[in-house]
Amino acid sequence: MRKLLQKLKNNDLLLDSLNVGIGFVLIVTLAVFMITGAYPALLLAVWAAGMINMVNGFKTMKKRAHATLGQSMVFLGMIILVGGSVLVISMMQAGV
Repeated sequence: MRKLLQKLKNNDLLLDSLNVGIGFVLIVTLAVFMITGAYPALLLAVWAAGMINMVNGFKTMKKRAHATLGQSMVFLGMIILVGGSVLVISMMQAGV
């Protein structure tokens, strides 16, 4: 396992593989929400969407020419995490 992680880190594929894993979680939680209507699944989907944006921002920040774009993407990911969480939690409490 350590050799695999080292190889991923050396090839700068660690963030890409993390992004793929989070994307899979996003697809599964959206499918669960569409089938069952469970709001905790929607909350996980919002968190996954925010984390995907933040991971892409961190990946973009590694390039010196696009550092400010990466910071904007990370900030947008945090806004999605906070705003989406507040929205879904308020929907859960309202019983919509």
